[in-house]
Amino acid sequence: MELSESLIAAGATLQVFTRRLNRGFLAAETLGSVPITRFTPFGEIKGVGFRAAPRLGLLLCKMIWRLLRDSKKYDIVLVSGFNYMPLSAVFAGALTRKPCVVRPESPLEVAEPLGAASRRKMGLSEHSITVRTLRAIRRLAARRVERYVAISSEIHTRLEQAGIDAARIVAIPNGIAVDRFAPVTAPRKCELRLALSLPADALVMIYTGRLAASKGVMMLIDVWRELAGEYPDAHMVIAGTGRGSFDDCEPALHEFIARHALSARVTLAGAVFNVQEYLQASDVFVFPSDYEGFSLSILEAMTAGLPLVSTRVGIAAELGDEGRFGLLVPPQNRSAFRDALSSMLADSALRTEMGTNARAAVSERFSLSAEARRYCDLFTQLVDQP
Repeated sequence: MELSESLIAAGATLQVFTRRLNRGFLAAETLGSVPITRFTPFGEIKGVGFRAAPRLGLLLCKMIWRLLRDSKKYDIVLVSGFNYMPLSAVFAGALTRKPCVVRPESPLEVAEPLGAASRRKMGLSEHSITVRTLRAIRRLAARRVERYVAISSEIHTRLEQAGIDAARIVAIPNGIAVDRFAPVTAPRKCELRLALSLPADALVMIYTGRLAASKGVMMLIDVWRELAGEYPDAHMVIAGTGRGSFDDCEPALHEFIARHALSARVTLAGAVFNVQEYLQASDVFVFPSDYEGFSLSILEAMTAGLPLVSTRVGIAAELGDEGRFGLLVPPQNRSAFRDALSSMLADSALRTEMGTNARAAVSERFSLSAEARRYCDLFTQLVDQP
């Protein structure tokens, strides 16, 4: 949404097409300055196996029809996601001749049309006729995509491995509203903790993101179970929900906290719309994810001046001189993550230095306005070319 508003502020005229997940979402509305149209069918698509096929087919048909009907109202189509959503723009573009730009959100979706978990649920091997057919469809569609946007070097590499010509890949990292996430004064931090019902004098760690198995949330809470006794003045905040994720671990997280009597040492904030305030009220950002395409959560935390204890994923692995702003460990390495978190909790000088460096690293390179300018430059180039 912030990118859409930034594109409009940069002079673009924009219409967002997306899916209407349930009846709680309006079919059409304007959020801020962004007009949004949502298409049925209702119901989950990701993680439900073959049941997703008719819903996905109907959704793509509706989007193709709308792109054809409104072809005189737009010059270019930007698609978020790699697997199936580009198909609507590609099929419509074959008739309208409108260029299509695709921005993958995850390196894994570039690697395979169906992830391992989905294949297991569907009883398919990676060499099955269904998977081979999906790969073939993706290859055919890829030929009609004008440009791919790589939001991270890992996605750039995966795109090249998938056979995409490097000349068709443009690196545009995600941007962030740097002012909104700026660090706050000590008195303001105290006010925020009071308002958010967080311990006033604790050393507060925070995780923000989906409560999903692939995010390493269960590893995080297990590490905290082990360290909580060593750091009685520390407190964990977990902000997010697992609802809608195919690997939702929110029920397991609640059960684990209850079973190990951690409720006094953990705040489960749920889905929040003021994530910047939770970050500004915290002292350390923890992020144990198995993989990331970019991870805006990491960027938001760094903008708030928080030192990182994170797996080496997404943007955290790309800023260079990583030891300046956080302690990064290999994904799924529990012992390394535990040791890194213990080191960060034990050293206040390290936290202060790395938090300052984190803020500086983000401010120098990222902003929503800069991201929007890069997209507008790309769009202009594609529309003006013969």
